[in-house]
Amino acid sequence: MSAPVFPCRRVTLQTPCEDPRALAMSWISNRKSDDWALISGTALASDIHAWAAYNVLMRNRERTKMKSNSIDGEFIRLLSGTHHIATSFNRAGLQKGDTTAWLVDLSCSNLELEFVEHANKMDFTLLDDRPNLEIFDSSRMGIVSPKNENAAIAHIHLADIR
Repeated sequence: MSAPVFPCRRVTLQTPCEDPRALAMSWISNRKSDDWALISGTALASDIHAWAAYNVLMRNRERTKMKSNSIDGEFIRLLSGTHHIATSFNRAGLQKGDTTAWLVDLSCSNLELEFVEHANKMDFTLLDDRPNLEIFDSSRMGIVSPKNENAAIAHIHLADIR
């Protein structure tokens, strides 16, 4: 099964992340809008996985059922398969020692120039990688079943089970 390309670009950080909170605050102050997310470079299993999280995000937003106060926080929470915001940032947010991240355009305008501008502002280097199972860290995301796309998608839906 194939899906349209999800609006994200993988980047490398100039140095391994030393202070995830400081990096997140810098990202928030430099991004174009709240529709831009910075997530772990190992958080996406595939374009389909990313679209599944995006579709649940849009449904939650429309129904005013988001558990996070921000659209990017809700996206991270859904990818992490949990209703606990702190746990979700440990799983899909950047952590100490991380060397890669995904820039995600949740407005879906998917303009290459905007990815370049964000990467330049943050001193990141854009990569040509696409989400795939080789770089997906299912263990970090809290998935205990074998690493596969279906498990990653199912994990998203666990986030809203009470």
